[in-house]
Amino acid sequence: MSDVAAISVPIPWIGSVNLWLLRGEPLTLLDTGPANERAYASLEEQLRELGVAIGDIELVLITHHHLDHSGLAARIKEVAGAQVAAHGGTARWGADYQRRTAEERRFTLELMAAHGVPDELIAATEPFYEYIAREGTEFETDVVLLDGETIEAGGRPLRVVFRPGHSMTDTLFVDDNAQEAFVGDHLLAKITTGAELGPTELPGDERRRALIEYLSNVRATAAMELRRCYTGHGPVIDDHRALIEERISFHNDRLDRIAGLVRDGATTAFEIAQRLWSKEVAETQTVLAIWEVVGHLDILVNRGTVLERLDDQGRHHFRARIATAAR
Repeated sequence: MSDVAAISVPIPWIGSVNLWLLRGEPLTLLDTGPANERAYASLEEQLRELGVAIGDIELVLITHHHLDHSGLAARIKEVAGAQVAAHGGTARWGADYQRRTAEERRFTLELMAAHGVPDELIAATEPFYEYIAREGTEFETDVVLLDGETIEAGGRPLRVVFRPGHSMTDTLFVDDNAQEAFVGDHLLAKITTGAELGPTELPGDERRRALIEYLSNVRATAAMELRRCYTGHGPVIDDHRALIEERISFHNDRLDRIAGLVRDGATTAFEIAQRLWSKEVAETQTVLAIWEVVGHLDILVNRGTVLERLDDQGRHHFRARIATAAR
């Protein structure tokens, strides 16, 4: 069995992103880091310590389209002549990254306005999206993968498992023989994975119900026979089922807290975010806070626990459903 070497590339906010070098034929790098010189130099140095040069890489596998996982794909392909392989959804993002990022930016700014975020806080999120555009680049995918097919990478047959939720392109690469999986950001040991509320790929402005999708898919992952999960951030996971049970419990508790805040009179997602964390968190991590709250409200509205209405300006308001006594 080929070995796996961890590479940790620096990124803002989270600290670092994990890349995985799979020794064997073809020599494979799983995920790439963001498109900046610091990340490239870090990757180059750590590969050198492992006795490998960037020019030796034969295959790049990408777990999802986010910049810290795909940003250097085009540069590595150019330097090494490596093939890039990714699920079809990731490949579509790679071919059109800047346009899609701009569309997602517009969509999210409108989402925040519709859920009660003040104009000045919406404007303050612009550097976040400028960073996403600056440190992600287009890349060409040579091998477009389908859910369920197998690709040989680093001496391992890896099965492609499509698990959207955290992003719309999340893909697991599973070694069924070793009962190991490279899971990207689908499941993280120390961080509760967020679900990104972007537009679907359908015509129009239909929004993904990303947390509903994520919880369904993480339950499917819990059913898999795995001994080890190599993650996109933080340590390797050795007991994925226990961790998933913990994550589901976390989301159930959060659903209860948000339902309680609505009963107590919070009527918009932004109001809920201010009470769920603090005014400071809601105002400095606005995009993530709104994604988190709206994702949970989607579930509560589906259950009928919370009712949703649009006002004349297209803003969303929520109230608790009042139970009627049985006759």
